[in-house]
Amino acid sequence: MAARLKTVPALRQENAKFWNWLGDIPKGRLKAGKSGNLAWDTTMEDGARVLGNVEMKGRTLHLSTNSAARAEKGTALMQGALNDLVGRPLTEIRTVEQMMAERPVRDKDTAGPELPPEIATKVVHEFLGKQYRETLDQPVGMLGNISPREAIKTANGRKKAAEWLKYVENRSSSQPDPHDPMATYNFRWIWAELGIENLRR
Repeated sequence: MAARLKTVPALRQENAKFWNWLGDIPKGRLKAGKSGNLAWDTTMEDGARVLGNVEMKGRTLHLSTNSAARAEKGTALMQGALNDLVGRPLTEIRTVEQMMAERPVRDKDTAGPELPPEIATKVVHEFLGKQYRETLDQPVGMLGNISPREAIKTANGRKKAAEWLKYVENRSSSQPDPHDPMATYNFRWIWAELGIENLRR
């Protein structure tokens, strides 16, 4: 498996069992958007964008990406390179909330310096904004595996979109610490973007 992965031009090997899946090196590096938003793509020292990571764990191969579209492209790339060495892929989608909940608790004696609360909040909120904006165009299980933008085209779909958004909002606000950046994120812009503010109760 490792021998075949070495032949894939888009993969850059970090160690015996780990590769970075890279995109093209952009001609000009964007440090921030027009509104001052931070860029969320990880880049290598030469400027190449990291689209995902590939890791061999025992008898399995793990591909990690930050979007469903990239996961689909990466899966096709892996299957094309490995062919008969891999079976049908198992896909797991985790929300930002789940990933943050699964972070290991750091030992206070060994932990590095904490970000100031206002900076941490800004970073988390901008990350959530990017993730949720992408989600508006991606299939959602609660909506019958169609995107929120597709769902709002019908009255029943708008009702389901409101229920989904309330669910996401409630999960985010149910953090033990009311000052947690996850708990203070404002979803109002999504209601407005979908045009269902009248269903927000």
